[in-house]
Amino acid sequence: MLPFVGACFLALSSLTLCLTGGVTLGAVPTLYDEVLYPNAPFAQTHPDRLATLAILFGMDPAPIHRCRVLELGCGDGSNLIPMAFANPAAQFLGLDVAAVAIRAGNQEIATLGLANIRLEHRDILDAGPELGTFDYVIAHGLYSWVPEPVRDKLLALAQAVLAPHGVAFVSYNALPGGRVRQIFRDMMLFHLGTVTDFEARIHGAREVVQWFQACQPSEEPSAIFQSQVDSIMQRPPRVLYHDELGAVYHPVYFQEFAAHAARFGLQFLAEANYHDMQPGRLPAAVVAQIDRVAAANRIVRDQYFDFMKCRMFRQTLLCHQTIVLPDAPLAARLPLLCAASAAKPVTAKPDLTAGVAEEFRGGQGTGVTTAHPLTKAVMLLLSEAWPQTLSIPDLLAAASRLAGEQPGPEGLAPIILATYSAGVIELHAQPPHCVARVSQFPTASQLARSQARRGRLMTTTRHTTVEVADEKVRTLIGLLDGTRDFAALVRELRPVLQLPEDVLVKGIQANLTLLAEMGVLVA
Repeated sequence: MLPFVGACFLALSSLTLCLTGGVTLGAVPTLYDEVLYPNAPFAQTHPDRLATLAILFGMDPAPIHRCRVLELGCGDGSNLIPMAFANPAAQFLGLDVAAVAIRAGNQEIATLGLANIRLEHRDILDAGPELGTFDYVIAHGLYSWVPEPVRDKLLALAQAVLAPHGVAFVSYNALPGGRVRQIFRDMMLFHLGTVTDFEARIHGAREVVQWFQACQPSEEPSAIFQSQVDSIMQRPPRVLYHDELGAVYHPVYFQEFAAHAARFGLQFLAEANYHDMQPGRLPAAVVAQIDRVAAANRIVRDQYFDFMKCRMFRQTLLCHQTIVLPDAPLAARLPLLCAASAAKPVTAKPDLTAGVAEEFRGGQGTGVTTAHPLTKAVMLLLSEAWPQTLSIPDLLAAASRLAGEQPGPEGLAPIILATYSAGVIELHAQPPHCVARVSQFPTASQLARSQARRGRLMTTTRHTTVEVADEKVRTLIGLLDGTRDFAALVRELRPVLQLPEDVLVKGIQANLTLLAEMGVLVA
């Protein structure tokens, strides 16, 4: 939870749960009916992310506002429903064999009054081309947790229903890092033996991992083992129950997955997180050797990177083999996109003079330090606009004016592609509908207001989730329907919060600012 300034009555935290639906051999009650998986929106699966990468690689994907989306293993629809809510002219279909989850999702759809989404209790082994054609197909947290016939059907179905310029998202446990995960899985399953009770399985699994941790040398702990220990101990119990302790665990090498997809007429497009494809901190000399050996083969190059990074998980985008893809993103396609960045300048007023280095820091360790005036101008403009986006042409014009420098013949392309590859900026095909500043009549999205009235989890316009722990804060969000100015909010919250006037005012101001920063406010 994030501590709050002022009244300290709002606690928000981002959630990054992996989505895993239930698909088995035969539509019968599953473990996902007995122990529900805590599904959530997942930004990497959003059609905006898929369309963005397709555009960069020369494809012409369907516009998000009128696309058709299929999710296999949709669970209770927590990932699909916010997409449908934000795009009423698009169509969405989710399949899952966990009947309890499907019922819960359909109840949420009815509550929200959505007419453009269906969730069906159905085994993908019984599904085929009769489903129709889809521009985007999502299978998150499914491939590595189902038997081989289901893995084959997943790819066959994706190929059969995918539009000519459609994109499929498939995530899976990857090797060689998956071997580390396998060590802990084997250890936990051996320790559990025949134990089936949920609480007992979680307790026993964590118990043996704690034994393992206690046996490691404190002076030189293995970073990769310690990371896995931390992951297991911090993972929500229901996620651990299905992910590490599930009946099927099938990690694959990237080149094996690419070959499997090729058997069904699909090819590798990119990773959903494009910066995951980059060398990162690998030594330049090693990268040069890999490039020499790979000889411009993208599959071989990425496989070597997986070896060097001991990669554990992949989120791969696929498209039809008939499409001719370039080896790298096309700079000429950038004007079709928008940019955004959460990175903030370290200094209060960055100096855009040539030769003066300025640092911009983002989340999860990302950032950029540059003395180039145009790059500094780009980062400053994006930081001021966050969470809103700026179109690439508008960004080019504004950065040139701010820096007092005209870009070269390539425009901003090298700057945008370099910072995008580093994970410092985002690119979007469809900008999220949100505002960067608190307005006179602050308005939260209708979906967020509905969710805040009914529970702790709330979806942002950026397709991420925040947890609102305090009931009083959920009351505040419920009031943000655009009919109340700041004074009206203070009047209505005063009897609820019973705080001194100055503390209440500062608290509401701080909370509204954070809600805008997170992409919750739409006006």
